[in-house]
Amino acid sequence: MTSRHTPTSSLLKKGVDFLRKDYDRNEFTIEMSRYVGFWAHPLYYLIWTAILPQPFESPALRFSSAIAFIPLFFAKRYPVRLKPWVNLYWYLWLTLTLPVVFTYLTLMNNFSGMWLICETMMLLVFIIFIPNYFLLTFLLASGIAIAYAGFFLSTGTHLAITTEIIEYLLPLPMAILLGLLSGFTIKQGEMAQERNRVLQSLAGSIAHEMRNPLGQIRHCLNSIQNQLPIFHQEQRAEQLKKEELDTLYDKVAHGQMAVKRGIQVVDMVLGEIREKPVDPESFAYLSAERVIRKALDEYGYESEHERKRVHLDTGETFIFRINETLFVFVLFNLLKNALFYLKSHPESEITVRLKKEAQFNYLFFRDTGPGISKDDLPHIFESFHTKGKSNGTGLGLAYCKRVMKAFGGNIRCDSVHGKYTEFTLLFPSVESGTLDEYNARTIADALPDFQGKRLLLVDDEAIYRMTVRKYLLPLHVDIHEAANGREALALAAGNRYDLIIMDLNMPLMNGYEAVERMRRGEAGVAACATPVIAHSAEPAYIAQAKTEKAGMQALISKPCSQAELINALRATLYAVPSGKPLSGKLDGKRVLLVDDSALNRNLLALSLTDAGLLVTVSGNGEESWTILQKRQIDLLITDIRMPGMDGLELTKRIRASTDPYLARLPVVGLSGAAEEEAAARAAGMDAFRLKTDNPNLLLASIGKLLASRSAAPPETTKETHTPSAAISTFYEFTPEETENLIKMFLQEFADTPARMSKALADNDLESLRQQAHKLKGSSAMLGIERLRQAAESVERSCRSGMTGDLATQVDQVGAALEEFAGKTR
Repeated sequence: MTSRHTPTSSLLKKGVDFLRKDYDRNEFTIEMSRYVGFWAHPLYYLIWTAILPQPFESPALRFSSAIAFIPLFFAKRYPVRLKPWVNLYWYLWLTLTLPVVFTYLTLMNNFSGMWLICETMMLLVFIIFIPNYFLLTFLLASGIAIAYAGFFLSTGTHLAITTEIIEYLLPLPMAILLGLLSGFTIKQGEMAQERNRVLQSLAGSIAHEMRNPLGQIRHCLNSIQNQLPIFHQEQRAEQLKKEELDTLYDKVAHGQMAVKRGIQVVDMVLGEIREKPVDPESFAYLSAERVIRKALDEYGYESEHERKRVHLDTGETFIFRINETLFVFVLFNLLKNALFYLKSHPESEITVRLKKEAQFNYLFFRDTGPGISKDDLPHIFESFHTKGKSNGTGLGLAYCKRVMKAFGGNIRCDSVHGKYTEFTLLFPSVESGTLDEYNARTIADALPDFQGKRLLLVDDEAIYRMTVRKYLLPLHVDIHEAANGREALALAAGNRYDLIIMDLNMPLMNGYEAVERMRRGEAGVAACATPVIAHSAEPAYIAQAKTEKAGMQALISKPCSQAELINALRATLYAVPSGKPLSGKLDGKRVLLVDDSALNRNLLALSLTDAGLLVTVSGNGEESWTILQKRQIDLLITDIRMPGMDGLELTKRIRASTDPYLARLPVVGLSGAAEEEAAARAAGMDAFRLKTDNPNLLLASIGKLLASRSAAPPETTKETHTPSAAISTFYEFTPEETENLIKMFLQEFADTPARMSKALADNDLESLRQQAHKLKGSSAMLGIERLRQAAESVERSCRSGMTGDLATQVDQVGAALEEFAGKTR
């Protein structure tokens, strides 16, 4: 039964959608027809009977057309859901009024000259009113058939086709042709107007959406300017206080997020208009809780009060396979829309809730705001549909739906006007076997890069050190550990490390100071150039600018999965600290840099030369190909779009070369547009970088490509790498290991509530914040959600200076910790 019903339902739905969209085109015509449609037939009846009498007239047909028009007088007053049926009624009325009435009267008047002219005019008008040729043919044929049936029933005879009638009918094909040409011309004009409307809407959409991030950037710059000391030509500027410096970093972080948001808006608009497919190669298996929490932290709220209206319930977290950037955009769009409408509902709130099921996992995004009307609800995912927002894009939710479809899921909406709106995001459930395969593949891919490498792990929490060590065990790395920045400096001074994993908030010496002192050379020359990745529970948008300034090359949030950590470490392994050579790996390597912009060439060549590379520059593809034939080059960096032979064509020539060395030459593509990456990969480029990226990211790609080319393949890569069955998604510890972790956690934080209470009594907000931050990170790793939320509330209150509820929040931390300890006894 289902198989027979589904196509019928689908066909009916398509028909209703067509009628509803077609009504929008006909709305103006229906409105204008009231001045003609109701009066025309009765008026002509009087003319053809009293003034210019005709052989035959039909008052029944004439006045039935007028009476049938009466429902169309109220077309604008009907609910939106009746639009398809109003449009259908309009077409039925047109068929009665034009082909039925006119053809019947023409037949009954024996093809008189007057009625042939009327029939011709009827055809022209009917064709113009119905631009869809299939619908036009069906309705016209149906109307003429009904008229002929009426003629036969009235006269009892069939029409006799005579030479005279054929002569009368000869002009009709020309009338039909003229009507079709006229309809086609009108349709083309409407399409041109629609394109113009869309372009205007796009311009307005981009301007409207960019106003918010640009306003945030302006606000951040004004705040930074106000924070800067007054400039005096002849005297030293006053030193900033710690609180002032924190404010500067916070404003820089918000400004960077606003720029990122603006770029996402432009990408969204262009992606929706071009209908660019989402590349599944960019998908990764990620923790829903981590990604959502990070996104909610990074969103540019207008105030702390607005932030507190957003709540996250991660009772049933799950793993999903997504592109993180695209998913965050979807979440930001829902958040932006909800907060806009919530301005008129000061007591309303937003709740994000996760639910895990066998076939699909769910994210519920609910706001207790004004809701959406029943008329608008079916259309909210359509492009250019917007309600209640002047100059809104109407593209955001349409793009969100396309992204969710690309993830293999969907998005739907339920709302009760005046009560709530709830969006449901569906994600396909990920089987444990699939995750095991993904982890195994991640480890196998990373093993050649890491095997035999020495890493320094710096974290004051033994639980985290144990977790990270377990994650990295399959990579055959040598790991040294330090509990704070001071120990890390001492170890770095006596050992050479390939990579340092650094926590940020630690006693004695934090991660920022430790790395800053390493970069100054206090731990020796080797440590100056060792890449450092920050691994912290600090909100990424706050810590990002600080870590970069201190000399770190990347940041990954706690907690994270094994695959996320390995991929982040792998991307950082060959990163280059600002102004430092990549551990000698780049010294003397010959690079050919190709770009048709002299300014771009010169600026980039300076960065490459500072890193120890020997740089040859070229302004076009043809010249570069000649250079490659004559000189031995270790790596090519090429712009993708150039006049003549561009970077894509140059790369294809290299890959097709009969010279084995040249055919395997590492190639890095540069572009100003992210959408060029697919073409770059297809042409055979090994890496792709945006011209707006930090130069260190390009140097990291160069180091990785050169290292992989020059290094001999490790013996283990010849074998199939099968990781231990214990390697899985997140914290795959044995029951004994898990029990030991919990014991360590309870021992480490047993006196934390007392120390937090003392810090509160002493009004030492910085100490209180640090303790809450540390407790938040560890409880998040163990999944103690209530304790994590309580600790986060304390940390946020300390950071924002809103201390009115601190005493209650500290008590909640103690209660949550005691509750967890009770459950483990």
